[in-house]
Amino acid sequence: MPVETTTTVGYRLLFQHAPAALLVLDPQLTIVDASDAYLAATMRTRHGLIGRHVFEAFPVNPDDPDAPGVASLEASLRRVLREQTTDVMAIHQYDIPRVGGGFEKRFWAPVSVPVCDEDGRLRWIVHRVDDVTAYVESQPDGLRFAQLAEQLRSSNARAEAEVFAHQRLHEEHQVLQALLDSLDAAVVGCGHDDRVVLANDAARDLLGAQIAVPPTEWGPALHLHHPDGRPIAPEDLPLVRALRGERVRDAEIVRRTPGVPRRHFRVNGRAVLGQPGLAAVAAIHDVTAHRRAAALKECEILVGQAIRGPGPVDGILARVVELVGSKAEWAAAEFWTVDAVAHVLRRATHWVDRDHELPRPVRDPLACGEGIPGRAWQAAAPVHEGDLRAEDGWGSVKVALAVPIPTGSAVFGVLVCYSDLVEVPDDVRLAMVTGVGAHLGEFLERRRAVRLTAELDRTRDEYIALVGHELRTPLTTLHSYTELMLEDPGLADEHRQMLAVMQRNAGTLHTLVGRLLEVAGMRSGHIRHVPAPMDLAAVVRAAADSARTGITNAVTVDVNAPDAVPMDGDAERLRRVVDELLANALAWAADGSTVGVHVHGDERTTTLSVSNIGERIPAEDRPRLFDLFFRADSARHSGVPGTGLGLTLARAVVEQHGGAIAVSEPDEPATIFTVRLPTRQPVPPASSGS
Repeated sequence: MPVETTTTVGYRLLFQHAPAALLVLDPQLTIVDASDAYLAATMRTRHGLIGRHVFEAFPVNPDDPDAPGVASLEASLRRVLREQTTDVMAIHQYDIPRVGGGFEKRFWAPVSVPVCDEDGRLRWIVHRVDDVTAYVESQPDGLRFAQLAEQLRSSNARAEAEVFAHQRLHEEHQVLQALLDSLDAAVVGCGHDDRVVLANDAARDLLGAQIAVPPTEWGPALHLHHPDGRPIAPEDLPLVRALRGERVRDAEIVRRTPGVPRRHFRVNGRAVLGQPGLAAVAAIHDVTAHRRAAALKECEILVGQAIRGPGPVDGILARVVELVGSKAEWAAAEFWTVDAVAHVLRRATHWVDRDHELPRPVRDPLACGEGIPGRAWQAAAPVHEGDLRAEDGWGSVKVALAVPIPTGSAVFGVLVCYSDLVEVPDDVRLAMVTGVGAHLGEFLERRRAVRLTAELDRTRDEYIALVGHELRTPLTTLHSYTELMLEDPGLADEHRQMLAVMQRNAGTLHTLVGRLLEVAGMRSGHIRHVPAPMDLAAVVRAAADSARTGITNAVTVDVNAPDAVPMDGDAERLRRVVDELLANALAWAADGSTVGVHVHGDERTTTLSVSNIGERIPAEDRPRLFDLFFRADSARHSGVPGTGLGLTLARAVVEQHGGAIAVSEPDEPATIFTVRLPTRQPVPPASSGS
């Protein structure tokens, strides 16, 4: 295709100065225009011809009314109108009016050619005449007409063949151009001067004004990059490589225009040999939808692999957020978890593209209904916000999409994705984020169900094994009888020692069964707690004073708490939690170290933490620390006393209060057990008496 230039061609001027006598007629045989050569041959002016019927402008010679010239010309023109084909007339006489009056004898050799529009309708007739008067009059009568007619027939045949060949070539070019314009792929061809000489509609839409500049300048102007994000150098552009003679197959380029979604292209190109005006061609396929669908599919597969693999929940969540953000081409992504104790959202993890920053207006924590994550939590449905402004602190972020993560009938967290483009997330990305959210919810519910199922199974088995055989009653009887026997003053020392061992072990077993029943009762709901206003700081100080009396290895207990920490709870059971945590910390604290106890609270949450420096908890033991009867190998081998019920009972009490208990990571210098409790609890209604 010829290169568009800034110079406009004046086709009317070219026609008027054409070195041939040409007359243009419309389908009504009205004169539309005439070339200067035609005006000179007919001794007329353009003003005197345009707009007049051809036979009005050139009437029959009244001195020779029987001359066939007018009738022959009219028949020829009617044939062109009817058949829409070129008509070549034989030499004939057609007298023309003189300017001063009268008519002048003339001989003409006419050719009439139809001109049709794109729909095949005839628009004009181009009528060409050659004035052969001088030649005819110079020849002898008879032979001169035969010779002249033969020459004209031969000349007209060649002219008609040339016109037909040109028309066929033009038609083929139109068909080829229509075919190229119908392609979705952009097709571009360059000449030897590195200028575009061939382009279809898709290429013109893609390149815009850059179609007029050499391909080596396209990279920065069109924001072209390699798939890994590197800008494409001029010599690496596929069409430039094809101009060097290289065969290009499936070259991938990415267009990263600021403020516009990225577009992915696959390019094929090659050099063209044997064509003087064409040196190389390239076909550019837009594969954006395919690449995005493939990336999202890959993301779903990788997310599935991540949530099926082992590892802590926090690490899996971080990996999932990174996959969603990077594969779906978001500017940033973050995950908020629902704090069921404080009833707020807290940011658990986030991922940010290297060219962006995490939005600053989002504070942490968020209440239900607050901010975009809070609204998604409240609605339990995706929330799309498409009007984020830089002046409000959102920076380059323009759009946010928040999707709640369900676990059963509740919402566990909210996945939020941010985009730097003003766009409505397409169905594919929205479906992918929603699908990932569903997978996360299933994963979290499955993790929780597996843990609870395992614990319930063990609790059931142990309950049946220990309590189902009515151990409590025989143990009580055994303890009572040994106590009576020990009161006998005549009992031998050897027998007294044996009875003391029996009494001590029976008491230990009785306590073990009691604790087991208490754990089972709290978990099943048979043992209820009645919250009441209390001071957790006072409970902690009393427990610390009691613990100090049994210290034998120079370990100190340091309590860091305000004068009072008011909350609603069961003071007696929470004291047992503090006792268990202090006993555990003192058992593992290094000689001469300090066990730290910290208590603080606000209107939503009250927090208790107990820390010690000593032997660390092995990573493989952390998931089972709160399991029934679990004792680490180090505890059994080092002779540390215990039944494996203390931490289980502590967690049961905390969870009965609606709180949570957790232990620090293995790589931290101190072992810290943290208890978080709701500061206020609804007081249950008083039971009605009979």
